[in-house]
Amino acid sequence: MSEILAIITAANEAYRAFAATETDREIKVAVGNAVRFLAADLTSAAELVATTREG
Repeated sequence: MSEILAIITAANEAYRAFAATETDREIKVAVGNAVRFLAADLTSAAELVATTREG
């Protein structure tokens, strides 16, 4: 599970670095949305792993 959380952290850090660039706002929004969806999916996966390990 810690590996999944590390991926979420890395994705968010990479997005912050990307967002600090001179990239077009529309692209930043699209990439930001993708990172949020990725984080949500990975969070669900982490929760499933935690539940499976408990069960």
